[in-house]
Amino acid sequence: MCLAQWGFQRPIEDTVEIGVNYATARFRIPDGLIAEKVVVAGASHDQSLGLGMLCYEDGTWVLTTFGVANAKPPRTFTDMRALADTLLPAHFTAALTQATPLGEPAYHAFPVARWHRYDKLDRFPGGIIPFGDAVASFNPTFGQGMTMTSLQGGHLQRALEKTLEFPDGDLAGQLNRATAKTTYPVWIMNAIGDISFHHVGTEHIPRWWRPVGRLFDQFLGAAESDPVLAEWFLRRFSLLDSLYMVPPPRIIARAMRHNMRLWLRERRKAGRDSGRVAVTTRRSP
Repeated sequence: MCLAQWGFQRPIEDTVEIGVNYATARFRIPDGLIAEKVVVAGASHDQSLGLGMLCYEDGTWVLTTFGVANAKPPRTFTDMRALADTLLPAHFTAALTQATPLGEPAYHAFPVARWHRYDKLDRFPGGIIPFGDAVASFNPTFGQGMTMTSLQGGHLQRALEKTLEFPDGDLAGQLNRATAKTTYPVWIMNAIGDISFHHVGTEHIPRWWRPVGRLFDQFLGAAESDPVLAEWFLRRFSLLDSLYMVPPPRIIARAMRHNMRLWLRERRKAGRDSGRVAVTTRRSP
């Protein structure tokens, strides 16, 4: 860290030990086998492995398999296709059987998500600014790093415009404070997701993180079969509508009604099944 060498204080770090490992393979499949351009099957609290497929140019695709909480994903294309067989619908796996690999898979590890809190420093050297992953490196399986860097680009533009108006202004300080405001909600969202759904380890987490994670688990359960809830979640998770994953009252009410209907349906089905079992038992000789 150059700051310490130059006589400046090093920033504190917020960290989450996500333990991500991932393997990426390029391949080509015949045209027309897959209509979708992006395919994602994320990890969950019941499944530590996931994958993603992206369509590239010239008929090429990229398949990435990953593991969270130090789970090891497959590292050969044959084993990667086997994982896809367990996670994806049949038409994807059928297409993958006709895939032609383009080289060997590349393997990477991403043990810790880090947020360097430059916004908390009292002094920062002139002539340099922290940017991109130098500020915050997010869980790569969430696919939000480039979006967050583009937001920092907007902050930098506005800070430079202020510097032109006030040449003696603190460019790095303005940028660091603005970046912290947009980093905070996404960092908290990711950390709660990692701890609640991916069973990652970290020390001294706020007490409210796990209860919030359990509540959001119920919301995601409703979103699995309600397209309105699914769209709201995906747009927030993709950082399109807001950086805050806080459902408005109408969305919360919809999720509660949906889960209640599912619960009542399961109760009625269980009652009918138990009644049939009882009738069968009495009629048995």
